[in-house]
Amino acid sequence: MTTLAIPRPSLFRRAAAVLAVAATAVLSACSSMGAANGSAAEPAIGLYELRIYTAAPGKAAALDARFRDHTVGLFQKHGMLPIGFFHVAPTAGQPIDDRLFYVMGYKDRAARDESWKAFAADPAWRTVYAESQKDGSLTSKIENIFLSATDYSPMLNTKPSATPRHFELRTYTVTPGRLEDLHTRFRDHTLRIFAKHGMTNYLYWRPVADQPAMTDKMAYLLAFPNQEARTNSWKAFGADEEWKKVAADSQKTGPMLISPGGVVSVQLTPTDYSPLR
Repeated sequence: MTTLAIPRPSLFRRAAAVLAVAATAVLSACSSMGAANGSAAEPAIGLYELRIYTAAPGKAAALDARFRDHTVGLFQKHGMLPIGFFHVAPTAGQPIDDRLFYVMGYKDRAARDESWKAFAADPAWRTVYAESQKDGSLTSKIENIFLSATDYSPMLNTKPSATPRHFELRTYTVTPGRLEDLHTRFRDHTLRIFAKHGMTNYLYWRPVADQPAMTDKMAYLLAFPNQEARTNSWKAFGADEEWKKVAADSQKTGPMLISPGGVVSVQLTPTDYSPLR
């Protein structure tokens, strides 16, 4: 009868140790290669820009096609970070809102201006632009707002969801002198209670200075699995006893938001070419 030799436990331990060291070395090397190729992480964002394009009558599909087929790639070519592109979610009984909202990220204002200058001068963009405008401008209005992330804004995550989600952009206007109180309420309470009720906190912003139309305002972006979930989450949030107490305590000296117009909400659906979905 043949007897099999069974290695001693000490030999197993030594072999396992060698394999662990080797695995660590391989992982370290792969990590270094990723960093060298610039794929380890997205660049730091010091400035966000919210741009709002109103499509000219009958031009919404052509505007989307230009972004999908050309503009987004040219943005990336010139060092910009496209974050999210959104249509306004339709509302039953209301006319279609042909605005396109999109968010861009940059290192800082100087980098932003240099990138847009290079983009505008790019022969490829000039050709695309001229060709797309042959039958008239694709837009009737273009607006933009410069924003910086608050200290409590979650780390940006542009990983797309397997199923496109429903988003909401909210802008608050406070009564004079109450802006920091509002930020404190969000930092200490609101984000946590939002998450408790199934809302995904994405970005919280302060408008960059020297934008008179954005005085005493803050803006933020939320995500939901779908529009019905959004309705249910807000209903549960409004009924939350902790939130009721936080809201009451924070307004003992008077209302925090102006009325009317203190809250402007735009519900959004991501385009098929949006990185954030």
